[in-house]
Amino acid sequence: MKKVYLVDYDSCNIRFCGRQCIKKCPITLSNATLKPNKKKQEVPIWVQKSTNQIKINSENCLKCGVCANVCPAKAIYVKGILEEPTELVPTHKYPEEEKTEGFRLYNLPTLTSGKVSGLCGPNGIGKTTVLNIISGKLKPNFGNSNLKSNQILWKDVIKKVKESEMRNHFTDLSQNDRKIAYKQQVLRILFEKYQGKKVIDILNAKNEVSSLFFQKIKKYLDISAIANRILDQCSGGELQRFAIASVLIKEADIYIIDEPCTFLDVKKRIKLAQLLRERAKGVNNEKPCPILVVEHDLAILDYLSDTVQLFYGVPHQFGIISRPLTTKKGINAYLTGFLKTENIEFREKEYTFKRSASGRTWSNAKIFARYGKISKTFESFRLSMNPGTIYASEILGVVGENGCGKSTFAKILAGELQPDSGSEFEGIQAIVSYKPQYITQEFSQTVRDFIIERAITYNFSEELLRILYRPLGVDKLFDLQVSELSGGELQRVFICSCLAKRADLYILDEPSAYLDVEERIHIGQIIRTITKRNNAVAICIEHDIQIADSLIDRVLLFTGKPGVHGNTIGPLNKREGMNLFLKEIDVTFRRDTRTGRARLNKKNSQLDRAQRASGQLWGVS
Repeated sequence: MKKVYLVDYDSCNIRFCGRQCIKKCPITLSNATLKPNKKKQEVPIWVQKSTNQIKINSENCLKCGVCANVCPAKAIYVKGILEEPTELVPTHKYPEEEKTEGFRLYNLPTLTSGKVSGLCGPNGIGKTTVLNIISGKLKPNFGNSNLKSNQILWKDVIKKVKESEMRNHFTDLSQNDRKIAYKQQVLRILFEKYQGKKVIDILNAKNEVSSLFFQKIKKYLDISAIANRILDQCSGGELQRFAIASVLIKEADIYIIDEPCTFLDVKKRIKLAQLLRERAKGVNNEKPCPILVVEHDLAILDYLSDTVQLFYGVPHQFGIISRPLTTKKGINAYLTGFLKTENIEFREKEYTFKRSASGRTWSNAKIFARYGKISKTFESFRLSMNPGTIYASEILGVVGENGCGKSTFAKILAGELQPDSGSEFEGIQAIVSYKPQYITQEFSQTVRDFIIERAITYNFSEELLRILYRPLGVDKLFDLQVSELSGGELQRVFICSCLAKRADLYILDEPSAYLDVEERIHIGQIIRTITKRNNAVAICIEHDIQIADSLIDRVLLFTGKPGVHGNTIGPLNKREGMNLFLKEIDVTFRRDTRTGRARLNKKNSQLDRAQRASGQLWGVS
């Protein structure tokens, strides 16, 4: 970490401060003691005459901090710049692209039998590269980017790996003596691989685990609900459950799971976490093994992991993997941006979470819209909604299991679906902006034109750049074609196109899907900023319990039998709604005292039993 000293010129006033920063600088004081014939050192801090401003030369600066401490206006401050560890050889380096140095990865994760290791970091920092290396799909080149993977010999890789555990891993891989089961992030490849086949037929044919564990996989992932479907008929969440099941039924030495929670509801995320922990420990006569999981839902990552390793650096330039940490210390370090064990600050900004409007009363609040009983009937599903009220300036959180009608409700509000005749709903008499759950790249236009068309605005003002586009990095995508975007980039563009519109009601269906931790936090802040700026209402369907907890004001809970019928409870105030929701999914959570984040309690732990007994399942500090 390189420290540089900077000047805030809005605070600096050298006419009245006496220039203490220059006078008290150790080099200034040292020069004053030298005899006239002795050569003086160059003072790193001075007043530039042309601008009449304080200047600091970082090359000559001792980094002692005296100038920052003596400045009466606190106009001088320290900024830490994360530097690439040039003294180390990269584990893997990608070739140059358009005269730009390729991405460099440093270190590898630790594999521990019987443990789930969580990998946490922003997108573009090397997580997928690591998974490909561990799985054997990519051989590390140790900085020699001219070598292709098929030109690298395993014996050379083994020689350069220091950790004995990883050397053993690559040795076994080289001898085809280690089986890897890898659930990749991209699921489209499954359509081609299993075209025209039913889910249950595929799983039965591929199963290699004991009948007891196979039954547990089917139960925890609710495979019975999709057993007789071909993959083309499956939704995103259903396809995800199949993909996870198709990996866990393999008899393997290591399981690698990349972003398993996308499109899964909270209840299924928790069941998945329990399933992965049991597989790592070797229940039902399976042998214990290491499991590596990449996940951006911090509450679930905390719940399922035994240890956490952080990825930090500069996205798309270089990434560094930390040593293993306990889940609490690791996730807190990621949020604070500081690795105490390695004395590295990798981010200036610290993220903490607070309850949003948990004590707000709604009895005298202005009403934005009311709806009566709403029903919507499909061939095999029926939604029945109780009457409800939406208040002005609120952020209403919509939670519940997949397949209970949340997206159907969103489409009805957005005017994309008509409810059954006899429903007591005549539409929202306001301007509505809607971000759907499933998004597509099938647009032949640039990102800028796409936003203009969907948002019905040409507003790319400095204000909107500052509060919307820059925090999500969309300002760097304006000139790209929508068809060229990755999943995360496409999600951010759709969110921006929704929030850029001047609307009275914003409806966002699963805004955190595909996004990394920092982007999810930014999304929550941006939604609140935009709705407040436009004096609008937001309705968010969200499965990341941390983002939901920190963002929403009230709760609309969907219940029922997924895929068959759905009902609603509420909207309710936040405390009542969150407690009822957690009761529905059978979990409790507490708050981390350091960061305020939601931490799911292990089932039947002392704190879990105490919170259930008190009836306060939600967010005890």
